[in-house]
Amino acid sequence: MKVKVIEKCFAGTGGNMMPGEEYDLPDAIAQKLIDRGYLEEVKKRGRKPKVDRAIWDVETPEDEAE
Repeated sequence: MKVKVIEKCFAGTGGNMMPGEEYDLPDAIAQKLIDRGYLEEVKKRGRKPKVDRAIWDVETPEDEAE
């Protein structure tokens, strides 16, 4: 789980972790430290979905004349 350090702490797999740094920790360890207020989960930045702006049926004056 990707996490960001809020408060200086120590994890056995990562050693000393300083505030502002991001780490990829095992889920169980990360969740314990999040519950205790030392870490916060990094939010995934998603892309905006592409919008289909194509116009398939266009009415023109020529269509009305027929």
